[in-house]
Amino acid sequence: MDRRTLLLCFASLALTGCDLERNKAVDYIAHLSNSADKIFRFGIHPYLNPLDMHKIYQPIINILEKNIKNIKFLLEASRDYADFERKLYNREFEFALPNPYQALRSISYGYDVLAKIVPDSDFRGIIVTRKDNNITNIKQLEGHSISFPAPTALAATMMPLLYLQENGIDVKKNIKMYFVGSQYSSILNAYSKSTLAAATWAPPWRAWCKNNPEKASEMVVIAKTKPLINNAIVARSDVQKEIVSEVVKLLLNLNHTEDGKKLLENGSFDGFMPSNKQEYEIVDVFMSRFKKEICDPSELSLIGKIA
Repeated sequence: MDRRTLLLCFASLALTGCDLERNKAVDYIAHLSNSADKIFRFGIHPYLNPLDMHKIYQPIINILEKNIKNIKFLLEASRDYADFERKLYNREFEFALPNPYQALRSISYGYDVLAKIVPDSDFRGIIVTRKDNNITNIKQLEGHSISFPAPTALAATMMPLLYLQENGIDVKKNIKMYFVGSQYSSILNAYSKSTLAAATWAPPWRAWCKNNPEKASEMVVIAKTKPLINNAIVARSDVQKEIVSEVVKLLLNLNHTEDGKKLLENGSFDGFMPSNKQEYEIVDVFMSRFKKEICDPSELSLIGKIA
């Protein structure tokens, strides 16, 4: 990139391998030095640690900048889910990649759904534990602690909770919920035996296993939920329609070029396809079930503990 300075801001984080994995209070921002160009902030919800997020999404951002004149995109990660949602609902991002629940909520804050990641079959929750815990039945989790990334993590928190509820565990009474801030922290809590099991979802689980093969060999997936619609690409409603159209066109075209296919493979997804707010109404159906069977998501932080 021309005249680009990348600044990695690690707040409240000791620079050790373990701490990097745990991703506590991390805030990564790619700062642009060319202030003459118009700058759009592109926020990615924190389903990966900042370094993995940069490896996957910065090359895609580079393609957008190469093909859209006089525009620079600032790739921005957030410390945790709450930090991302604060920025999203305050309309601080021109473009964003929220999870489906965040995408649905963002519509009322003036965002338009443009596209989604595919395949949808990848958007499912999973529950993992150590092999030496010898968990052979999900009911064995009853009465024990389970780590989750955040109350508003759809695939990694709400979907596993509903799965447990519908498989005979009263999650409000018979498990101990710990919200630990990130996907990797959730997995590491189970690995270190701080919790008996961890909830996460497929992409961060694959990334963690790839980065930590020895640790991954000690872990096992014990449950998978049914899939839902995948993460969305949204744009703030006041962004010029011509720019929005160009961004969507370039994202949709990634899986039609050899370079684009390599970038998508690096991100462990197949590509993007057009979407709209109507397609995300399926999330409303899920949320109705969740509220009926468990509670409103806003109450989860009162039931569990924020670690």
